[in-house]
Amino acid sequence: MAGFCEINIKEGMPTVAEALSYLQSACERLKKEKYKVIAVIHGYGSTGKGGAICQKARSWLTARVKKGVFRTVIFGEDFELFNFEALRLKGLYPELKDYFGGHNHGVTIVEL
Repeated sequence: MAGFCEINIKEGMPTVAEALSYLQSACERLKKEKYKVIAVIHGYGSTGKGGAICQKARSWLTARVKKGVFRTVIFGEDFELFNFEALRLKGLYPELKDYFGGHNHGVTIVEL
């Protein structure tokens, strides 16, 4: 059983549609391969308010949680000590320690 995986959907400077397509196919594949948690690297954009890839990726991931497809989505800036879900995931997956407490707006942690 696989545990953790990191995917970078901003690599190669894709369009928003390309990044979203990659995110969707990667999540489907990783879930079938029995991965439990992934770190999605989507960047934050240069505007200081979140770029289009960041916004669309987070929106899509959050919608998957609401539909019951994924268990948990935690934005990088919320992956810290005062978030009980973040503490739970960090305890289950030591690989997440590098993301913990960094307040990184360019990453989202997803529990499949």
